Amino acid sequence: MTGETTARLGFLAAVTAFAIAAPLIGDSYILHVMVLCFIWVIVVSAWDLVMGYAGIFNFAQLAIFAVGGYASGMLAIGTGMPPVLAVPLAAVIAGAFGLLIALPCLRLRGEYVALFTFAVHLALPTLLEKGRAWGTGGASGLVGVPPIRIGDLAFTTSNKIGWYYLALAAAAISVWLIYFVVVQGRWGRAFVALRDSEAFARSLGIDEYRTKLKLFTLSAAVTGFGGALYAHYVGVMTPRVLGNEFFLMVMVMLSIGGLGRFPGAIFGAFLVTVGNELLREAGQYRLLFLGAIVVLVVILLPNGVSDLLTRRKKAAAAKNIEIGKADVPTIRSGVNPSCSP
Repeated sequence: MTGETTARLGFLAAVTAFAIAAPLIGDSYILHVMVLCFIWVIVVSAWDLVMGYAGIFNFAQLAIFAVGGYASGMLAIGTGMPPVLAVPLAAVIAGAFGLLIALPCLRLRGEYVALFTFAVHLALPTLLEKGRAWGTGGASGLVGVPPIRIGDLAFTTSNKIGWYYLALAAAAISVWLIYFVVVQGRWGRAFVALRDSEAFARSLGIDEYRTKLKLFTLSAAVTGFGGALYAHYVGVMTPRVLGNEFFLMVMVMLSIGGLGRFPGAIFGAFLVTVGNELLREAGQYRLLFLGAIVVLVVILLPNGVSDLLTRRKKAAAAKNIEIGKADVPTIRSGVNPSCSP
């Protein structure tokens, strides 16, 4: 069984386990935390595609997340569009926004891409606060974002079980698309080739311009999809999502999980979301504790918690090799083992 097959089967088993566990949880607060975990899995996985597998330091991820949330909320509130239609349209709008970010980034390299995308992140809150006339709600943001309705089923904030399954399905589809369709497909190999050696990738006929445009657009669309779900879940979308707390949390998720190492981003999203809720009573010291955890992980596990799985596999492989060596009979020179007493 190949590593890719094992990863697919393990992922499907995990999704099945989460689906079975929902009725057994019962506690609405735990269900709420799990919904947040699933939504952040979508966002961090899309970011991992850009930073981990393509090696592009795009710091506009939360800006794209906010664009998806605001777009869906404004469509649902301002035009009366059903949220079930507003969410996918918001993903398309976020993808277009990612495309606009990608165009100037193609002329930049390394840290300049990071500076430009971080500038986009810093500029967007002011635009949202000053855009009340455009329907952004100003500094108070969008309040009363309507819940998603599918037929007679309404996914209100109080419907934790419904949102649990909806967010789980959305996260499962997003992760499968990113890691098992894109990363393991032709696009993913092109991303990794450009990350490791642009000159070699171009010699293979990989179009750097088109590949990076596809990368930014796809990652932005998935991120915007997560932002739209978040807006309809909490019912509010404000410029606060672009604050330092959210930005640091997402950065910590990716750092703890490990860049470009499936399922590192998923582990990071769960660990940081659950840890953030457990440390909520610590108030402002919560970020200090999270920062200390990041320092320890960077020192002890430079490649993130996913490095534990890699080390375990290497240890198991080394053990199997030692066992194989022990099972090989020692043949002495000039002696036929079958005839020896």
